[in-house]
Amino acid sequence: MKAVLRGYVRIVDMINKVMGYVLMVMLGTMTFIIFWNVFSRFVAGSSLAWSEELSRFLMIFMIFIGASIALRSNELIAVEMLLERLVGKPKKVLYILIHLVSIVFFVILIKYGYAMADSFSNQKAPSLGVSMQVIYLSLPLGGVLLLINSMACIVEEMIGKGEK
Repeated sequence: MKAVLRGYVRIVDMINKVMGYVLMVMLGTMTFIIFWNVFSRFVAGSSLAWSEELSRFLMIFMIFIGASIALRSNELIAVEMLLERLVGKPKKVLYILIHLVSIVFFVILIKYGYAMADSFSNQKAPSLGVSMQVIYLSLPLGGVLLLINSMACIVEEMIGKGEK
């Protein structure tokens, strides 16, 4: 059973590695687009109409993907006064409880995020012309990534870190 759970943790870590590369490409693209927009304003006197919108949409996806990676590496902002004062089994139980409560929130995010994305399927972004459903799908995508990373944290806490 431990081998299966360790396999799950390794798969989640591989997904996070791929998502890290996706983040890198998104950030590079967004940086280039913003730089080009500023450059074209000063040189040509006009800006690209779609650049701000695309940058905003990339930022939305980057936040959800980055939050899931930060959750896995325990780098999200948190109030940890009680968790830091506990030791042993009570600390482990509280850590798992925190992630279980978070999982409930992530399931809600997935469910209602998908419903929201579905309700915006008939709208298009003004400059890009892409369906707003694609943009709102960042909510359930982020929820799924956060969910699998939170589950990986619970699994790792239960079976121990071990080898990766």
